[in-house]
Amino acid sequence: MDILHKLFWQWDLETWANVLEVVGFLFAIGTFMISLFLKSEINKLKTSYIFDKTIKNQIEKLKNSASLISQFLNDYDNNRHAIRSEFATCVSDLEDLIKKVGYRQGWKSKRLLSFIKSRRDKPFVPKITQAHPLLYYVSKYPKRIYQTTYDDIWIVYNSLIEVIRQMENIKINKAKSL
Repeated sequence: MDILHKLFWQWDLETWANVLEVVGFLFAIGTFMISLFLKSEINKLKTSYIFDKTIKNQIEKLKNSASLISQFLNDYDNNRHAIRSEFATCVSDLEDLIKKVGYRQGWKSKRLLSFIKSRRDKPFVPKITQAHPLLYYVSKYPKRIYQTTYDDIWIVYNSLIEVIRQMENIKINKAKSL
């Protein structure tokens, strides 16, 4: 009550200055909160726009990589180096894709990316060696190195198909929600 008396009846300038200082501080905090909210919404819109414009090309690149891997698997022993180079293409495409999708939507892509990175620098085992389990066991475990097998390539191929389908579904759901 004393403040109201000083403000409106006595017109004390020092009291007015203190009140306006507090009000200005509250407005500054409110403006800061609004600007943070607007910045996050603008970033969401920017990410959404980039996703919409580039997702079609990303899906096509991943489909092309999956198709090439599938073709290379038909003659695995002769195409091991081509599969390795296609893994490098997949890595760059998946890294670019992960930046464009949300955290939860990128889980499959991140898992596939780490799986490909762990397998592409390892020696690719010829399919003939895999046909003889004892020979494969003897060559793999005493040296304590992990080798990339024909089955690992199939795992990459199947995971790549999953990621492609997931991105197509995200694109369809996003188009329907707008």
